[in-house]
Amino acid sequence: MTLERVSAPHRPQAKAALLQHISHSGCALVTEYPLLLSANLGKQLLQANRDAIAQAVQPATLAAVKNLLPQAMLLGNAPAKPHFFSVDFALCHNDKNQLEPQLIELQAFPSMLALCFFLEQHYGACLLDGRSLIQRQQLWQDMLQIQPHAEDGDTIMLDYQPLLQRSGISFLLTAQLGVQVVCLSELYLKGRQLFFRRHGRERKVRRIYNRLIISALPASIALHAQRLLSDADVSWLGHPDWYYFVSKASLLFMQGPWLPRVCQANQATASQLAHSVCKPLFDFAGRGVELSPTPAYLASLKSDAYLLQQKVQYARCVTSPAQQPLKTEIRLLSLWPDNATHPTTVAMMARLSAGDYMGVSQQTGGGGVTEALCGAEALCA
Repeated sequence: MTLERVSAPHRPQAKAALLQHISHSGCALVTEYPLLLSANLGKQLLQANRDAIAQAVQPATLAAVKNLLPQAMLLGNAPAKPHFFSVDFALCHNDKNQLEPQLIELQAFPSMLALCFFLEQHYGACLLDGRSLIQRQQLWQDMLQIQPHAEDGDTIMLDYQPLLQRSGISFLLTAQLGVQVVCLSELYLKGRQLFFRRHGRERKVRRIYNRLIISALPASIALHAQRLLSDADVSWLGHPDWYYFVSKASLLFMQGPWLPRVCQANQATASQLAHSVCKPLFDFAGRGVELSPTPAYLASLKSDAYLLQQKVQYARCVTSPAQQPLKTEIRLLSLWPDNATHPTTVAMMARLSAGDYMGVSQQTGGGGVTEALCGAEALCA
């Protein structure tokens, strides 16, 4: 079972449509081809994703993670369950030279859903886990509860300086559904009510589609966010605290054939270091990852909130148009509506890299990371 360049057919129409649709520097991340996974590999990814999420939201796992969490990170009053999951798997060769998924990280946090849906629409819509693109898009839009003509009660998509980020393309695409993209700096309180101004009008916030990671903000901005949001009278779609409740810390309490060996960094032996990467428990997008930790590096860490994860050997299973072999990571995006008994996988995104790092924030010129649509049952025309 392989995923070769022939399974990544050149289809420039999707990126061309994106460039006509929006103008943003993040468009440079998008490839001109989708990745078409074999049905068997797609099934492996979907099953591993279901298993990982099920373990991460077990009461015992959540309790163990919360015991590791600094309370200062939390807003409080989080709902009983998360609304989103982003789960990243490396594609690796097993001892039979077959591709298999290996879990890299997971987070109860939304990713670039709007971009994935846009690309799939233009590449040719596929079934994913038995659901059509229209069904998956509708599930997401129902959760957003968009009311574009309401005088009072807006759904906003919240982050800090959202359009300056490389993921800003997804903000712009989401805005076209009627969701207001709002920077944290635009919000202000009146009592417990949140407001912002747009086109000279004061708008009241009813629902927050959250993309804000409070611990990733500058200290003064993070403090402002906590003061502003901790007791605000709003409903949350993706409460900030769930970003921490399901995180790399969860890996310490999970198991499966798709999970590389993990341990807390302060429990590691010297022999483990050569074959491990060091990661912060509560960060995302590759921030703070050390690929070659040493005893001196571990001793320099200012907290115990790090883990060691066994290194995986990414299969260079995709060849770029420039004939460059690329490593591949698949991010599965799932939704968990309030009225649903279990999450639904709604999109798959492929990230490609010629270098050591996979995260968007580490991309440099030349190779680096790109984004592409990936369908598990991808028999796109």
